[in-house]
Amino acid sequence: MQRVAVFDTNVLLSSRIAASVTCDEILTEFEEKLRLRFAYPQERAAWAVDEMRRLSRIVAVPNQLKVVSADPDDDRIIECALLGGATHVVTGDKRHLLPLKNYRGIEIVTPATFVAIVRSASTSP
Repeated sequence: MQRVAVFDTNVLLSSRIAASVTCDEILTEFEEKLRLRFAYPQERAAWAVDEMRRLSRIVAVPNQLKVVSADPDDDRIIECALLGGATHVVTGDKRHLLPLKNYRGIEIVTPATFVAIVRSASTSP
């Protein structure tokens, strides 16, 4: 089975991604955090977002899902995963997303767990 993942913003900030499903809402937050938290110049942040667009399949989310009342931005992560046919949401968000563990069959895991899943699948016959 092919693995398809949505990477939460904090994962995008800490790693290089080979392929993913994402949405404009995640990319907007990604760019904002690059500029505000990491003092990226506007041009460099825009380049990083363009790279994510190039490497990812973009889905449009209607912003209707209400799952994480404490952080509605996290609803976009879950909604993106649902609409993008993701098997996993990969995140470091211990407060809101990881406690869910699973949403409608989509596993919510840490980056280390996802890497282990992918490695295990690549060594299986």
